[in-house]
Amino acid sequence: MFNYYPLFIIIFDIFFGLLFWTFIIKFFLHLFFSNETNIKFVSKFFSITNSIYNKINRIIPSFLPYPLISIYLVWLIFIIRFYIVPAFYGLENIGSYVFYLEKTLIYYLNFNNLF
Repeated sequence: MFNYYPLFIIIFDIFFGLLFWTFIIKFFLHLFFSNETNIKFVSKFFSITNSIYNKINRIIPSFLPYPLISIYLVWLIFIIRFYIVPAFYGLENIGSYVFYLEKTLIYYLNFNNLF
């Protein structure tokens, strides 16, 4: 089903898709936990995502409050995944070469496709 996707689109979309869902999870975790939480999984997750923030600090505006940085980055990644990555393969492909990660997950989570 998914063999018509070029390899570079698959690699870019999986990378950006994982970042997309990581920042969404961080936003929702940040609603319930602070950065100084004692839960090991959450504190480790926050430290990993903070290291990602430090690496891409140049594209984060300084006026954004800390909890909204995740939503801002999710919006940027959505724009990259929906418009920019398919545009490398041709502008007529915008809309058809998007969200490979989610399409694959939905395809394999449908039990009718397993048998």
